[in-house]
Amino acid sequence: MGKSNEEDKLSALPDSILTEILSRLPIYSAAATTVLCHRWRHLWTGVTRLNLSTDGSNFAQDVDNIFGQLTSPKISNFELILSSPMELPEQGDELEPLFLDIFRRNVEHVYIDVQCCFYEEFFWVPACLFTSQSLRVLELHGMLKFDLPETKDVDVFQLPNLKRLKLDYVADVPLCLGILFKSCPLLEDLDLGFKLDYVESLIEGPVHISCPNLKSLRVDLESSRKTEAVRIHIDAPKLTNLDIRDCYSFYYFVQNPITLARACVDLRRDDWELAEDEDEELAGGEIIYLQHMSKFIRGMSFVSNLDLKIESSTNILAYLNSMDDGFLQLFSSLTHFETTLNFIGLNGWKDFLLSLQCFPNLKHLKVKMEDDPPLEHNKWCVPNCVPDCLVSTLNIVHISGLHGSEDDLKLLEYVLSNANNLEELHLQMLRVSIIEEQKADAMWQEFQFCKSLFKLPRRSSTCKILFSGNYVTTSSNDFKRGRLTCQVQVYLGD
Repeated sequence: MGKSNEEDKLSALPDSILTEILSRLPIYSAAATTVLCHRWRHLWTGVTRLNLSTDGSNFAQDVDNIFGQLTSPKISNFELILSSPMELPEQGDELEPLFLDIFRRNVEHVYIDVQCCFYEEFFWVPACLFTSQSLRVLELHGMLKFDLPETKDVDVFQLPNLKRLKLDYVADVPLCLGILFKSCPLLEDLDLGFKLDYVESLIEGPVHISCPNLKSLRVDLESSRKTEAVRIHIDAPKLTNLDIRDCYSFYYFVQNPITLARACVDLRRDDWELAEDEDEELAGGEIIYLQHMSKFIRGMSFVSNLDLKIESSTNILAYLNSMDDGFLQLFSSLTHFETTLNFIGLNGWKDFLLSLQCFPNLKHLKVKMEDDPPLEHNKWCVPNCVPDCLVSTLNIVHISGLHGSEDDLKLLEYVLSNANNLEELHLQMLRVSIIEEQKADAMWQEFQFCKSLFKLPRRSSTCKILFSGNYVTTSSNDFKRGRLTCQVQVYLGD
């Protein structure tokens, strides 16, 4: 009886609501409802969203079959999950008639995920995807190659209403990318992923990102080997959010973005061993690259939140406080700064602290020391001056990746003895695996390190130190009259 009532309630709904429900199902699930009763036989043909999962061998047949029965004049969302792209035609123009059927329905949101399983599998993107008057969001995932005309004529591409574009991953750097971006006058969100190969990828020239309304930009460039450097020019006066993960390319601001609020620049390599092998080869051009990228970072002087991730071969800190035209570029709006130092160690802190001179109003600082550099790279060296922000504005500092050494204590003594307004100092030990026989000794060393740490003089009388180790968790509030109370993590053997 209850089941019958539920069926009656569903049948009582108007066709428009039932069609909307079917629009949110995968298309074959929606079509399967034809067997329910006579009334449902044609409801699925009026769906306004199309979710299709197929493979390369059946794609053309599936599209012809489905669109031959659809009656809705508008498809707002088209989502395609496509496997086995090698079975598709090798050139995008052979797919155009199929996609033209889709775009005739005034589609607004297109999401295509091409699931490439093999190294040489690509999806040739047909040009008609970039000539839609109605499209507002276009997201393409997979190993992408473009079958686009080599032209400087912006009229070849027509995306007047596009607001979000995601291309992830692009296998080449075609010249037409810049023209494509110019054809999107309303573009606000651009997400670019490049996956380049030394042998197969074509780098035809620089990438010009000229978008007057762009607010968010993400660029992620991966390379299986060292490739020719890509030059990326950014002309986006309204940019507020920038995210770059790329240690190969040269970046330029056509005009410095005065609206930039947050920036994350990751200059770390994916394969450290590759970086070590190439150090000697890169030495000639490395300084030029570091100088250039430090200049690019200085172009972000209006940013309020900056995240910079570097390693020894891309350490731009020594150049960050270089003087342009005889004066130091100050980041007066910067209040939050986070940095990751890979294989740099305490030796790099001298340059790092000097670079803080560029951030006179910094309030929150977070430093991650990742990996375990050689001991000779972990020697504390006192800088020639104390950065103004450490003395006057810093409130909260996070430092992770400590070893618990005497040099670590010297660094922390420098911070605590100069920070007038420091409220919290958060410290975390480098996470390491320790054999069972050495765990008790490691625990004792952490305990002794904390006692020495909490005895250090503090310029700020209200500063609280919070420590998190591999075994010991405690704070300066737990150190009273020479006695330390702490939480101890005990690992029991098998």
